[in-house]
Amino acid sequence: MKKNQSKPQTSKKPTPLIYRSFLNFWLVVVLPATLAALVVSKLYYNNTINFEPLKEPGTWLYFAILQVFTGFFTYLWVYRTKSKQYKS
Repeated sequence: MKKNQSKPQTSKKPTPLIYRSFLNFWLVVVLPATLAALVVSKLYYNNTINFEPLKEPGTWLYFAILQVFTGFFTYLWVYRTKSKQYKS
């Protein structure tokens, strides 16, 4: 008779929330980073935060371009590699 040999079960950790979907990653990493960059580069002036530049379309264009570049490169270098690591 053979003895029942059970393999030790590996405790697989669940995937962290930010790597479950790119939307979660975007909300947690990309959006706050670009908002902080917008505040520092466009709105912070003379030790105060000035909301007047938000009326200009160039500020929103800058924000959109920053979102695209930051989202694309963090997808390539961070999200894709980490999500593969956690999903495998």
